[in-house]
Amino acid sequence: MFQLTPRRNFGLPADGTDLHLVFVLNFDRTVTFVDWGRTLRDYRARSGTNQQSLASQLGISQPQVSRIEAGTACPRDDVISAIRNLIARPDNRSPFDGLITAIRFSPHVICLLQPAGDNVRYVALSRGFREHPQFRTVEIGQTVRKQASRNGAALLMKTIDSGVFDGEITAIDAIWEAERDGCTNYWHGITTPIRSSNGEWYLHCAMEQLDASRFEELAASRDEALILHTMH
Repeated sequence: MFQLTPRRNFGLPADGTDLHLVFVLNFDRTVTFVDWGRTLRDYRARSGTNQQSLASQLGISQPQVSRIEAGTACPRDDVISAIRNLIARPDNRSPFDGLITAIRFSPHVICLLQPAGDNVRYVALSRGFREHPQFRTVEIGQTVRKQASRNGAALLMKTIDSGVFDGEITAIDAIWEAERDGCTNYWHGITTPIRSSNGEWYLHCAMEQLDASRFEELAASRDEALILHTMH
């Protein structure tokens, strides 16, 4: 949604005078596009439901389901509400949806990332992640701030270039240092590539904060800050 706000108060012009208005767009909400056709196809694929049965559950006709899935029609607001309620049921969730829910409620420092060009974007954040002082300004949809870590940019590029989205990497073990408000935080993280049912790649990153001595001990036990575990 957006609001049109005049830049200044104005009076009516004299007869024959053009009236020019300048408006500022104040966006108060991020609009997220949902591919409802794919959402319905994915749900039917994992639940074994045909279009007629799905139509009955949503209170619409089978031809309407077909048009939504084909992308030739957009569902009405009441149908969208019915779709959300249907797929939100615990017995109807996909394993991936279950993973996101588990991450969101976890007290540990965990995030789910998605490729975004030469960076990655936050998709889900755990309660432990959101409550940690270092990450208090991070929001879903943002890309990772490479400058936050002394070797963060190099580690991130190495992760992306490692083939982590090609199916060859089983996990990435990394340690790093990050500055926040004049303090240094020491981290150990295990990043695991995950592929959703629609073929999209994600990174599940579980992190543990270390004290300085444990970090130095772990750093001395390895040759590289980032260790790749592969299928071979």
